[in-house]
Amino acid sequence: MIKYYTLVGDHLENCELTTGERLPDNIIWIDLISPGVNEDKIVEHLTGISIPTHDDMAEIEESNRFYTESGAQYLTAPILHTVDQDHRELAPVTFIIHQKMLITVRYSDPKSISTYVTRAMRPANGLITAKANGHAVMLGILEATTNRLADILESVSGKIDAASHSIYRRPSDVRPMSTADFRHILTQIGAQGSFLSRVRESLAGLGRMLVYLTANLSDTAGKKDSRAQIKSLERDVQSLTNYVDFLSNKVTFLLDTIVGLISIEQNAIIKIFSVAAVGFMPPTLVASIYGMNFSFMPELNSPWGYPMALGFMIASALVPLYFFRRKGWL
Repeated sequence: MIKYYTLVGDHLENCELTTGERLPDNIIWIDLISPGVNEDKIVEHLTGISIPTHDDMAEIEESNRFYTESGAQYLTAPILHTVDQDHRELAPVTFIIHQKMLITVRYSDPKSISTYVTRAMRPANGLITAKANGHAVMLGILEATTNRLADILESVSGKIDAASHSIYRRPSDVRPMSTADFRHILTQIGAQGSFLSRVRESLAGLGRMLVYLTANLSDTAGKKDSRAQIKSLERDVQSLTNYVDFLSNKVTFLLDTIVGLISIEQNAIIKIFSVAAVGFMPPTLVASIYGMNFSFMPELNSPWGYPMALGFMIASALVPLYFFRRKGWL
């Protein structure tokens, strides 16, 4: 799918192009969404530059993510996109600055881009000016992406706090946590930790992209407002990275706490079995002695032999339990 956006006053407008038609003079953004081979060729014919394939965008080397070719600047960054309601993945998005126009190539649908489009198409939106170019649109998309990441991190923080409350603020009248409860909380915390690693990867890609833009600003825009916006985005990315580190440390602490609680529960169960084994050991010894069936055991023939043996067994069980209670082991 190819979407064309033109600059009309202080906002963007979607336009349609027929095959073979030239690009309008006021076109500012071409958005390629999961393009096929024919769509790549159409844009290449209209712009005179090459469009990277999905395999090219997946390259992790920095030289393949940021480069200049045929007078156009190519920048690729990993951006989060929603797979389903509770699952998000990273997908590369390529930004191509060609003259005063922006070309984006993506095989996903990040909410940050759709949010930016919705806002930028409204008059007096505060994002677009009459002198805006493709570079300004790209910076607006990056700003929307960082804002989206901030919102996602707030949601992650809330989920981590909920898991923390279920561990530390469990009411005293509620039964102790069962194996299913431990498994559920471990799964929740582990999922948030894994997701934070993807957020960190996205922020790292955006940070490297902004550093590259700063170093090559004179070749792209060369305006003070653009430089100030890039510096602001760099500060936002660094702030979000620090917040991700804080949340990651919190996740690690909660995982250690859960593992510690599981160890305590296991030790308590083992202690119960150990005490039971020690408690039954003396009665078992007494019963074993009187079950030997030797011919000469006088008390077996006495009327008090049976109650005496029972008394020995009960006393031998109660004495260790009393000793354990005095020592505070029970």
